[in-house]
Amino acid sequence: MRISEPVLFDTNILIYAQDPKSKFYSQAESLIKQVVDGQLVGVLSQQNLLEFYSVMTDSKRVTNPILPDNCLKLIQDLINSLFLVISPGTDALNVLSDICQKLNLKDGKIFDAYLVATMLSNKIFSILTANTKDFQNFPDIKIFDIMDV
Repeated sequence: MRISEPVLFDTNILIYAQDPKSKFYSQAESLIKQVVDGQLVGVLSQQNLLEFYSVMTDSKRVTNPILPDNCLKLIQDLINSLFLVISPGTDALNVLSDICQKLNLKDGKIFDAYLVATMLSNKIFSILTANTKDFQNFPDIKIFDIMDV
């Protein structure tokens, strides 16, 4: 399946692209290369980049953590590539509030909801992820599974 619209890369795609032992490694690396080569319009949010840093520098969350300076370089490389980096728009908190009320969200689901609110406030309506279930309750976005693209 080919993705023709701009698509936000969930943080897990960035993480899997750093782990050659992951079952998603080849696909994640290929998708990032498609963005770098201009074949796919890839989008990252500031939230994704912060989550990536948090996970990749934490020895409790990954087998081979990356040194902070190296992780910052990887992030800078992503920013300097053809990825579009988005920030929450001025209406993101209002969008988040609407999402929370409609879906009666609680606990850690707020972080996925905020990512979706950031997407919607930037007119991004598609996400690429290995965890499709995390986004199934958000009716305003299209979900692409890493294994199907």
